Amino acid sequence: MFKKKSLISVVIPITILLGSCGANFKSVEDFSKSKEIVKRASNDFAEDIYQSCLRRTRYVNLVSDDGIDQRNNKRKKCETIARPDSDNFKKVVSILIDYMDALGAIASGKDLSLDNSIDNLGQSIKDLSIGDNNKKLDENAVDGGSQILKVLFDLATNKIREDALQKAIVCTNEPIHKYITGNSVPATDENGVDLYKPATGGLIFLVEDSYLNKGGILGIEAEAIDTYYEPYFATLRKLGNDRQINQSNYQQVVDQITVGESLIKDYNKSMERMAEKEQAARAYNQILFSTVKTHNQLRKEFEEGLKPQDVSRLCQLNVKVSFKKIDRIKMKRIQKILNEYVISVKPLVEQVDRAF
Repeated sequence: MFKKKSLISVVIPITILLGSCGANFKSVEDFSKSKEIVKRASNDFAEDIYQSCLRRTRYVNLVSDDGIDQRNNKRKKCETIARPDSDNFKKVVSILIDYMDALGAIASGKDLSLDNSIDNLGQSIKDLSIGDNNKKLDENAVDGGSQILKVLFDLATNKIREDALQKAIVCTNEPIHKYITGNSVPATDENGVDLYKPATGGLIFLVEDSYLNKGGILGIEAEAIDTYYEPYFATLRKLGNDRQINQSNYQQVVDQITVGESLIKDYNKSMERMAEKEQAARAYNQILFSTVKTHNQLRKEFEEGLKPQDVSRLCQLNVKVSFKKIDRIKMKRIQKILNEYVISVKPLVEQVDRAF
């Protein structure tokens, strides 16, 4: 089984291929450079799967009889369940990222290799489960990820060059949609406009279901915060309803009010942090949306002029197929697609960075 150097990015750096036309593709170079910050967004989100578990251990009532034992047990659970979940999510996303960066290696004439074996990456897709409810990718998405891996294997073992760029983009478009959105192809409106509406089972739905929903990671953390602070707030409510305040208990009441105000401030900060992370997770999903949308737009450019039988032959494994050189007009359209991607993901990545 072959190995590879790190090919981790979530972009399609085809600068060398495009630059061969003699035009100034500075914007495409910027697009290529954006790969590291998008990679960071994926890793930041994955890391919070583990960090959220650790944060929840802060909201164990230590003054209870078994408070310390409860906290220690919860921390152990974070190490045995949440940390592997976090690591597996990184691997699952890296499959898509590896494929996209591989396109850049093809365009620049470099050989492909893999850090992990295809078998190991494939197993990561199947093994991934997130949160206490063990949310997983469905069979459709798992199949999409497996097909992406097959393309990587085909490209690496057959050392196809410029033929592979068209082959990879055209032939993995459906698997990528299955993997990210849960759909085999983009949903369209009555005018044929792509909607990219996610179905159940893909990466986007997994983030929504395992992290954002009420029973997901953030929901469980918010519930832990409420459970921790509610007894203190109940005491403060009782104090507020107590009219028997006199000189003998005045200072005690003042002290309790001061403590109460501090608790309310801490509680509000915790809930504000939850809201910020919720918005960041939605921004991360939008990054995935933008990525699959960009790929589909590129697929249309590379598939243009091909008949269905041509596509079928192109997408057979171990087959090298010549394709027409990219002309200047098509280059400009590709450049526009990449420009729009850079513009769309930059503020989203910044939002993820701030929250995580």
